[in-house]
Amino acid sequence: MTHQISKIDRSEKKIKIEIDGEYHLFLYSGDLKKQRFKMLEQGYALTDDEYMLLNKHVIDRGKKRIMYLLGRQDYPRKQLQDKLLREGYVLHHIDKILEPFLEKKIIDDPQLIKRRVNGYKSYKSRMEIQANLQKKGFSKDEIQHILQENVTWDDEFASATNLLNKKFFLKQFKMDEKMLKQKALAFLSRKGYSMDICLKAYESFHETISKT
Repeated sequence: MTHQISKIDRSEKKIKIEIDGEYHLFLYSGDLKKQRFKMLEQGYALTDDEYMLLNKHVIDRGKKRIMYLLGRQDYPRKQLQDKLLREGYVLHHIDKILEPFLEKKIIDDPQLIKRRVNGYKSYKSRMEIQANLQKKGFSKDEIQHILQENVTWDDEFASATNLLNKKFFLKQFKMDEKMLKQKALAFLSRKGYSMDICLKAYESFHETISKT
């Protein structure tokens, strides 16, 4: 079976190639200087071996890109997929690129979520943690499951109380008690804490400042 190069779109750095009428991959300008890619011209019919060579080149290059990215920081799977899509990779190549990293758990969303949850829970509510992680591209269901296992009522109570101590300890001297309570409860509510947590945290905070 042959595959025909239907279009080559050349720019300064990237050469976008359509095969059989669909965008398939991109090469860099330097790639065309290599002997194995000299045959790439619009209308050229690729043999199976040439087609496989192109795909392998793109997949291997994508794997190197992922290794570079993961060498700098951890990423969720979705964020890596989105990065590769924006750079010009297509989905069936992206699946092949990510496959070995997923199999070896180098990309491991549940473990990454758990680490981030444990890092956040001393100063964020469950709601705020979930919103933050969803923006990063993690699965809502996975986040909720890990939050359920790793953030307790006591954790939220402690983080809410700590936030009040940091935010309002000095402000107590500038406000009467009614205003202080209104401001404190509104602050915690905006942070995503339940009303139960807000009230209990304020009671604890107020007890502390009453002793000063």
